[in-house]
Amino acid sequence: MSLKYKAVQGTLRKVGIVISKKGEIHRINFLNGPENTAYYTTSLQEALDKGLAMARRAEGPQSGAPAKPREKRRTSTGPRVG
Repeated sequence: MSLKYKAVQGTLRKVGIVISKKGEIHRINFLNGPENTAYYTTSLQEALDKGLAMARRAEGPQSGAPAKPREKRRTSTGPRVG
């Protein structure tokens, strides 16, 4: 399958990753991301794969904040007093 730059660009944009091209070099990064998070490659397929992986890592765990532990309810087998 032959990838097209515009298709890859659209796919990555949907997940918050931008791609640009200068000559044969593709640069991917987070939207408004700092230079130290940019990734450079000559392969459009590698740019797509790496961009999607970057987006997945940025999402983090899907469960959100950890749940608070439930308090143990005290139970009694004896008669109620009071």
